[in-house]
Amino acid sequence: MAKNSIDAYGASGKSNVLYFDPEVLTLVEDQAHPLYDSRVHLPLDENMVRNIMYQGVLQAIEVNKNPETGNVEVVMGRQRVKNCREANRRLRDRGEEPKLVPAIVRKVAARDRALVLSAATASENAIRQQESPITRAEKMARQLSLGRSEADIGILFGVGLQTVRASLELLECCAAVQDAVEAGKVNVTHAKQLAKLTPDDQRAKVAELIAAGDGVNGHERSRKQRAVMGDGKPRMKTRAKIEKELETAKGERADALRWVLGLAEVGEQSSQPEEQEAI
Repeated sequence: MAKNSIDAYGASGKSNVLYFDPEVLTLVEDQAHPLYDSRVHLPLDENMVRNIMYQGVLQAIEVNKNPETGNVEVVMGRQRVKNCREANRRLRDRGEEPKLVPAIVRKVAARDRALVLSAATASENAIRQQESPITRAEKMARQLSLGRSEADIGILFGVGLQTVRASLELLECCAAVQDAVEAGKVNVTHAKQLAKLTPDDQRAKVAELIAAGDGVNGHERSRKQRAVMGDGKPRMKTRAKIEKELETAKGERADALRWVLGLAEVGEQSSQPEEQEAI
């Protein structure tokens, strides 16, 4: 006698997957709605469209039926739905069968709907997908307005409390700073510092940061932008980096490194105490 799927695979349970025409699914674009996600406005992904045309949507999305409107709203999987719609348009033009979207229903009590669904959307997207610092900050602020604590928000987004607070500070920056962060031209640490300035000073300083980083990348860009922020001094090396350097260092340099690591003899420490700051 054939085993059921739970026994055959050794699973602990199973759920029912439904299949939808993507056109009947609702993508929420109302910013006041608990399921709103700004990435619903992202452009189509040509690679995803072509992939769906070839093999369909392989990973199930999540949906919830709005008890007030009767609409089946997408909780997770907006991009899959959007790109499947375009894939189906092309398939129909070629006279081929359109694809259906597999979905799992997320059941939520009506009284908890706004809080639970908004948290689900924010948490899943933040942890699974790379998103901009500003987008994440906006989602954190939304959770804060719904009554969640900063600690709870940290759990939802998979980050620490300090990261939550730092992210929220980004929303206190003027548009010029936020745009620079979104474009990857200014890092979050510098943006946090700029938030303490007046809007005019923020705009002036962010222009300097962008100019300093123009045409350079990596450590050179970081060094130049730190100098703009008045922090051009070298950063202290970690113990691991000093130990790595000690492997190839010789002579006085090696002695200095050993002293910093606490490996030098007591009698040797007095001869080179000033070396620690120079390393």
